[in-house]
Amino acid sequence: MTTRCNGLETSIWAAPRCHPQPRGGQPNTSHETPPPRPKSSGPIHALKRFEQTCGRIRWKAIDLSNAYQRTERPSNWSFSTLDAERNFKVDFHEFYVWIEQAVVLLLGVFGTSIDARPRRDTSTVPPAGHAFHHNVLMALSDEMHPLHESLGTGDVKHALSKAKELRNRWKDVALGQQQAQNPPLKMYDLEWIVAKVMTGLESAYAVAAQRVRLELETAGIDLEMQQAQAVEAEDEWQWMVEPMDWEANDSL
Repeated sequence: MTTRCNGLETSIWAAPRCHPQPRGGQPNTSHETPPPRPKSSGPIHALKRFEQTCGRIRWKAIDLSNAYQRTERPSNWSFSTLDAERNFKVDFHEFYVWIEQAVVLLLGVFGTSIDARPRRDTSTVPPAGHAFHHNVLMALSDEMHPLHESLGTGDVKHALSKAKELRNRWKDVALGQQQAQNPPLKMYDLEWIVAKVMTGLESAYAVAAQRVRLELETAGIDLEMQQAQAVEAEDEWQWMVEPMDWEANDSL
């Protein structure tokens, strides 16, 4: 697992203001009515926070890559193999929290909220305490959702599902509890998982940014001015160190 796998140095969120917003063809939103004039800064605020979150993901991904290297040669840092793997699993658990946060923010751009209760329209019933995480990915499985193609299909869908599975499997380690017997880290293609997730987020960002731009152009509102107003009332980065809104829905 190396930093090159993430493609982060050249990604749109490495320096979001240095990259032009996508202006290509309109994303497939034929199932939706034309966007109304924005009544609030909700979608703009969510998009801004997504950009900030992806900057954090970029930082954490580099840390995750370095941590994985330490698991391959733990004695070089005076760690046992067991302690190195435990620490990496905690790091991965934290990394998935940021990935999930980014997805929830993207869903928020389109007005999609996630319920912490188990869904009744699926035969797959997640364990108690896991319904929220399950429902996040289920929302992306909706073929009519604008983010479905970017995050709910193919390799990206599989990578997100695998990342959530590992998050669930390793959460006891993150909570300081005794872990069950798990296969060694080398049995998982973690490099592939991270690379595919990052690719999906970048593609989804293009869809969400174009959606916001379309709303603002229809309303005759400047995007950068609206984003500035959306964060004017709070410290632009303070929210990152506050408890995540959806953590209250998660018993962990």
